[in-house]
Amino acid sequence: MRHSQGLAEQARLVSIVRTATTASKDFGDLKYWLTDLAITQLASSQQNAAAAKARLDEDLKAIAAFHSEGVAAIGREVDTLTELARRAGEAYSGDDSAEGNVLLAQARSRILNIDDEIDKVVARVEQQALAGRDASARQAERVVNLSIIGGMVALALALGLTAFIVRSITVPLKRLEGSMAAITRGELDVEIPQASAHEIGAMTKTLGMLRDSLIERDHLERERRRADAEIRSARDAAEAALRELKAAQANLIQAEKMASLGQLTAGIAHEIKNPLNFVNNFSAVSAELIYELQDALRGADLDGKLRTEIGEITDTLRGNLEKIVQHGKRADGIVKNMLLHSRHGSGESRRVDINALVEESLNLAYHGARAEKPGFNITLERAFDPAAGEAVLFPQEITRVLLNLISNGFYAATKRKAEASAGYEPTVVAATRNLGDSIEIRIRDNGTGISSEAKEKMFDPFFTTKPAGEGTGLGLSLSYDIIVKQHGGSIEVETQPDEFTEFRIILPRTAGSLSGSGGRT
Repeated sequence: MRHSQGLAEQARLVSIVRTATTASKDFGDLKYWLTDLAITQLASSQQNAAAAKARLDEDLKAIAAFHSEGVAAIGREVDTLTELARRAGEAYSGDDSAEGNVLLAQARSRILNIDDEIDKVVARVEQQALAGRDASARQAERVVNLSIIGGMVALALALGLTAFIVRSITVPLKRLEGSMAAITRGELDVEIPQASAHEIGAMTKTLGMLRDSLIERDHLERERRRADAEIRSARDAAEAALRELKAAQANLIQAEKMASLGQLTAGIAHEIKNPLNFVNNFSAVSAELIYELQDALRGADLDGKLRTEIGEITDTLRGNLEKIVQHGKRADGIVKNMLLHSRHGSGESRRVDINALVEESLNLAYHGARAEKPGFNITLERAFDPAAGEAVLFPQEITRVLLNLISNGFYAATKRKAEASAGYEPTVVAATRNLGDSIEIRIRDNGTGISSEAKEKMFDPFFTTKPAGEGTGLGLSLSYDIIVKQHGGSIEVETQPDEFTEFRIILPRTAGSLSGSGGRT
């Protein structure tokens, strides 16, 4: 009975561990949406933040029976964090960036406190679960030992009793045999022993006791095996909970990185965007003024030398201004990519033919590269599965991912062609495959490949291996968010330096896996 109660308690603790792990994940969602709400003031962010808080409240309610003080402290900190996020949003809405930044810094301090409190609760639950597992193991070991000892004692008693009964039967039989031999020899006056019925009955009883002993031993062996199975099940559940906790911690780290990026891009929007617009606009206007100045000077009465000097100066000024406009537009593109990385996706989710979407993206990327570099040429191969079918997704976002991966393949293959000897043919292959409830998309190039060091960082924001001016480092990070966070899929890469690179995307077919607002975390 006590062993069964211990197992029930162990199962309850495992359930609480899972709930605590879920609470960690739900808090990660909550703090991201609160940060996003403070920065963007979008209604969808407010809805997602409310939903995340409701889930967290349910988790904390389930844990409260185990650790009421810690849960109460977490609840108070969450309420404070919500209030700080609301006030930060009001400050940003009122163009008070300094106050908004101060409030977000206070919110981050609260986030750290809540993370510490949740970690303490999880650690305490795990410690209790491990202690319960050890107690169950010791209890099961005692049950097994007692079972073995009881079986041995019962067997010894049964053997002793059997020997006694056998003796009580064989002695009279030997006497009877002696009497029969004496009669055979002609000794008719020999005494014949009387065999009583209780000797046969005792033998039957002994056989019954031996049988019962064997039955009990089998029963104890089955109990021992069941106890071992329950211990293994509890251990596996604890290990699974630990794995889930580690995965939740990894998600929290990623959420922290994305929240920090959101703050960074918000600051860029307020501090860089407007001055950059002034630089671009006034540079363009100044370039036009140079043309007007040159037109005006054509009618002026100037000697040839002075006119030549003025012409050289104005040409130099115009060239400088055009370079300012060129690099200003590039900086503006970088800022737009950073803002796109931190904001919600555009468009609506709808059912799309996957093969058609990949084909369209392949053609767009190819013609775009041809327009940018008229001499560009590459071999395109397609391996589309006719059974790939349709999926519910955000087509604009998936197209953005495919264009980025295909363009990267063009770049790598073209770079290898410039370095390789004759006979190398740059190639990009696009393929699809039906996986039942999901769809696989593969983009493969035979370019320069990716080193192991770069592969570890390739999905980090602002990481790029391209030369300065040719990449922002946001393409793969944005693609990861769209595939994993927005669509609930996965993206993996397989590569061999100087051989190939292949990206493998898995997308679910149904809309149930998509983010409710179409946003990325």
